[in-house]
Amino acid sequence: MARTLVVVGDHLHLGGTVLAGSPFTDIDGRAVARVNDAVLCSKHGPGVIASGDATLIIDGNPVARHGDKASCGCTLLAGQQATVSVEAGGGGGGGGSGGSGNAAAVLAAAVSIAAAVLKASKPADAPPAAPEEAPQCWVSDHEAKIAVNADGRYSETFDPAGTRYDWTFPVTYSIAVPLRSGGDVVVSIKVRVQPLAGVTAGDVTTAKLRMMEGVDTYWNGKFTLAVNDPQCGTRTFPIRYAIQWVDGGQDYTLQLHKEYDREMVDPPLVYVATTTDPWTYAHEFAHTLGLPDEYSENEDDASDTVRYIRPDGTVDPVGVEAMAYRDSTDPQATIMSTYHSAGTHPRHAWNIGREVQELLRRELGRELTCTVS
Repeated sequence: MARTLVVVGDHLHLGGTVLAGSPFTDIDGRAVARVNDAVLCSKHGPGVIASGDATLIIDGNPVARHGDKASCGCTLLAGQQATVSVEAGGGGGGGGSGGSGNAAAVLAAAVSIAAAVLKASKPADAPPAAPEEAPQCWVSDHEAKIAVNADGRYSETFDPAGTRYDWTFPVTYSIAVPLRSGGDVVVSIKVRVQPLAGVTAGDVTTAKLRMMEGVDTYWNGKFTLAVNDPQCGTRTFPIRYAIQWVDGGQDYTLQLHKEYDREMVDPPLVYVATTTDPWTYAHEFAHTLGLPDEYSENEDDASDTVRYIRPDGTVDPVGVEAMAYRDSTDPQATIMSTYHSAGTHPRHAWNIGREVQELLRRELGRELTCTVS
C-alpha cells in the first residue's frame, strides 16, 4: 500500500503543522519532511517528527510518510502533495527499493518527474503558487491602553426583582503582555496624588506605601493567565498588578483627605483619607480596573445579584449573591464583598483575560483564547 510523503505545510490529526523539511529535496517547492524535523501540534505544542521510512533516507534522516507519528504521539497527515508516495514497506514511488541509496535515487527521480508533470500542467502565464508560511509563534510582546465602560463588559448587576442596574463606570488602565519575553502580565494604573487641606508630605508617602502594600498583599500572586493559540500551543503568565505614581498624564487622581467618611471611586477620582488602610486601598484599586462591589445597599437589606462576564464575552450563568452583609468567616466572602476578607476567585481577573484576548486577536489575526486560573 502506497503512503504519500509528508512535506512542509502538512498537518497533524489534532491540528498543527509540519514546520521544517529538507533544505535540498522538495516536491513542487515544498520541502520533504524527515524524522527530527520540527512540527507544531495545536494540542501539545512544539515537537519533532518521530517516525519515518528507515529505507528511504534524505540528508541522513528517514523520510516521513502519511500516518507516521510526531513526538507528541499525533499522526502526520499528508495532503499538500499527492504525486510522490512510497510503498508501506519502504520503497520509492516507482516500486520497492532494497537500500537507502537506491531509494533516495527513486525519490529524487520521482520528485523530478512530479515537478515536471506539475510544471507542464500549468498554463505558461499562471502565477507561481504562494508558499504556505509556517506560523509565527511568540515573536513579539504586546501592550495596550484600556479605556472602557466596565458595566456590561466585565459584569452586570441586578436588583432584587431581577432588573439590571443601568450604570456607567468608565475605567482606564494599561496591560503589558510579554508573549515573547515571558514573565508577568502587568496590569497597571497611573496615579497622581492630590493632597487636600491638612495633608502633609509624610501623609502622601504613607498613602502611597499603603496602597502599594494593599495591591501586593491582596491581588498579586493570585491569578495565572493562559494564552491558548491554536497554531502555537499554550503559554501561561502570572498576572501582576502595579501602580505608577505620576505628576501628570494620570489615569486616576487620588484625592487624599485629612478625614473622609467613606472611601470610593468615582472615575477618574479616588477618594481616600490619611487613615485609609491597605485592605481598603486594595478594594478601591479593584474598582479602578472595573470590578464591581459584591454587596448590596438596599434599604430592606435585600440581596442584589452580580453576574460576571467571561473572557470570551459570555455571561457566567452562576450569579454572585450580593448580600447587604456577609461575615468575613463566610466561605463565600471576598475582597469585593466583605471588609478584611482576602477571598478572590478567577472571575476577579476575567476582565484582564478579556482585554488580553481581544488585544492578541487584533494583533495576531487569529482566534486564540485566554483563560484565568
